[in-house]
Amino acid sequence: MTKTEYERLVAEVNRLRGEIHLFNNEEVSEAILDDLKHKITQFELEHPDQISVNSPNYTIAGGVTEKFEKFRHPRRMLSLNDIFNLQEFLDWEKSWQDFYRKEYGRESPRNISPKYICEPKIDGLAISLHYQDGFLRFAATRGDGWVGELVTQNILQIKNIPKQIPDKRKIEVRGEVFITKKDFEKLNKNIAEGRQVGRMGKTGPEAMFVNPRNAASGTVRQLDSAIVSARNLSFVAYNVWIED
Repeated sequence: MTKTEYERLVAEVNRLRGEIHLFNNEEVSEAILDDLKHKITQFELEHPDQISVNSPNYTIAGGVTEKFEKFRHPRRMLSLNDIFNLQEFLDWEKSWQDFYRKEYGRESPRNISPKYICEPKIDGLAISLHYQDGFLRFAATRGDGWVGELVTQNILQIKNIPKQIPDKRKIEVRGEVFITKKDFEKLNKNIAEGRQVGRMGKTGPEAMFVNPRNAASGTVRQLDSAIVSARNLSFVAYNVWIED
């Protein structure tokens, strides 16, 4: 791949990511998009001096639409990079070791063996929940990592997200809003048969969602929280910050 081809691919992948994360419009399958991003990664590994500042490996997909109030995250919300084989995993491990050396001016401790945990990837929409005085006060999308969309009223419709917790401290919980395959199939059936609205507020087969990820993301961005409640979304947490 030439530098020009690489830059064109970066621009196209960023455009496709924007369509997905902002407008829930999936022009290509997730597998195809992953393959395109992998080609970018391979070029960057071979040409580290030519990495674009707009590379999807160093930027966060998404943004903030005009219909929601903005919310500034107290700490940046990052996204995950994909790897496809053992060598890419080893390259990633080396990168954080190099970062440690650069940051602290010494080798990482040799007597510490890193341990890794594998878990299934839940593909939905990243959400930040903010609890104060024991109550869920704010909920926001990741957006561009620094600023997200305030979607508190919609998140309050998700049954397995606690609205009150037995802790008065300021707590931020990050996780993923998703829809199970069973609920996704039920939703699309209801949309096709006219019992629920789907994409673009319409009913019928043309309004069915392409995949569960788009269904979850599009639902959280609804202006009518009653629609969110009817679609039976779920939530899984993966990180917590506590401010005393």
